[in-house]
Amino acid sequence: MENKKASIIKGDNRKDNIKRCIELIRDDMETIKQAMNILIKPNLVALKPAFANTHVEAIEAVIECIREIVPDTPITVGESSASAFYMGLPTTSVFEDYGYYELEKKYVNVTLTDFDDDKDVIDSPIHSVVGDTHLRITKRVEEYDYKISLSIPKTHNFAVATFGIKNMAGLVLRKDMAMIHGMKGGIEVDAPKTLLDKLPAGTVSKARRTLPNWLINFLFRQYPTYRKSVKMIHHNIVEFAKRTWPDLVVLDGFVCMEGDGPVDGTSVDMRVAIASTDPVKADGIGARLIGFEPEEIGYLYYLQNEEKMGTYSLDNVLGDNLNVLKKRFIRHGTYDIQSQWKEAAVSG
Repeated sequence: MENKKASIIKGDNRKDNIKRCIELIRDDMETIKQAMNILIKPNLVALKPAFANTHVEAIEAVIECIREIVPDTPITVGESSASAFYMGLPTTSVFEDYGYYELEKKYVNVTLTDFDDDKDVIDSPIHSVVGDTHLRITKRVEEYDYKISLSIPKTHNFAVATFGIKNMAGLVLRKDMAMIHGMKGGIEVDAPKTLLDKLPAGTVSKARRTLPNWLINFLFRQYPTYRKSVKMIHHNIVEFAKRTWPDLVVLDGFVCMEGDGPVDGTSVDMRVAIASTDPVKADGIGARLIGFEPEEIGYLYYLQNEEKMGTYSLDNVLGDNLNVLKKRFIRHGTYDIQSQWKEAAVSG
């Protein structure tokens, strides 16, 4: 991974930014030529606001770049939206709302799929406040031999910030996604349960839709389970990342999110794109773009320093000057509590 390139481009056209980024690192994408099935995993985290989701033009840019390398290899755009799940809706409704079905009409051998109701699964171990357990990842992840994570740089309400690696959580079964945070018990009938396990699915999500952000943040601050869980989520991300690892990360930072992300934050017009076949490097650049050091984000720290799965060094970064482009984003309202993951890293 040390020799992998990364690219960062600023411009006034979303598609051009992404295409230029990918072109700069194209030499690192040779393995896509041997792929039999390619997955593009967007970030469809919300029914609204629109800017919280991967724009369809970003998908188009990636597809067009792929087609310049492999004209006929099947491409699947696949996702499973937790927010839709909490509203009792299928991911297909989000595809419809954001114009994704036009992709099947516009491009040859491109199909959409959702992972909403997959039955064949892979277990991924996780930590929770009531003990170690596991969550379930769709086994279809193994069918794709080249996976692309296409996400948006955002602040986050548990993991400090989210980029391409965490975006692959969309391959986790929707009913298990909340377990990544560490605040829920196991899926087994006799597994220990927390308060959140006993509430109807989507209760917290619905509360976020009706209550002001400051009140939600205040309530989480008072909840001891939340303080414990922020020390666990980064380990849980690392575990599912090992099973969903993308071959390429593209970050569409044309519009990013600050404050109470990944859904309830404020838009920031950055007009930037980032790409790398080293996901840790891509996410590390994304972190710096929005004003964090990669070491502030637990899963990036663990992936580089403990798992040795990549590097967030700034070696071999091509394109525009990151130091000119970066901006300090407003942190999430519970950032000070989220930062306590470092205590677990020291004690561990």
